[in-house]
Amino acid sequence: MDNKNTRKTERQKQLLDIALELFATHGYDQTKISDIVNKANVSQGTFYWYFKSKEMIATEMFTQGRVAILETISTGYRIEKGSISESFDSSKQLFYKLFQFAKKNHFLMKILLKGIHSQPVLQVQVDTIKNDMKKAFAKNIRRASEFEMIPRSVDPELQAVFVMALIEGTLSSWLFQSEDEDWQQIEIEELVEKTVQFEFFGLFGV
Repeated sequence: MDNKNTRKTERQKQLLDIALELFATHGYDQTKISDIVNKANVSQGTFYWYFKSKEMIATEMFTQGRVAILETISTGYRIEKGSISESFDSSKQLFYKLFQFAKKNHFLMKILLKGIHSQPVLQVQVDTIKNDMKKAFAKNIRRASEFEMIPRSVDPELQAVFVMALIEGTLSSWLFQSEDEDWQQIEIEELVEKTVQFEFFGLFGV
């Protein structure tokens, strides 16, 4: 990639990152294109060189975010049979990657978790990402069931709904609520361990 294309890529990423932060912290409706370009220290003409509208830049961030999230979930797809213990460890690795992704991309996660309900077109994109995440989890669960690593009677789609609810609830509390509670101070490794224990063994740990 030559220097000109490198600069264009870097500028586009800068605008995306700034827009994402402003959408997450101030709200999509409250953020103007002028806010984005002022923080980026560029002209509005520069913005329109890369994006035709505010909706277009939001769509691009969702497109990139969707790819990254689904790539992360796909690492949990089994290619060979393993024991229950190995399945537990694999889930820990997957959840760790997801939680690390969420922490690193907390502005994106805040928007995905809260939604943009005032903008139907964008909310459809948010809902699509969540639905695709459920499908990816269901694919992982179905594969584990085929390897008899979980009971064959399990409903992968329903289990994926439970997994999504667990992840959304945990991440929402961990990343965006008050830090007054002791559990929000624990290290990510311990949070992952406890989350996966609940996923596997439930409230009673059996």
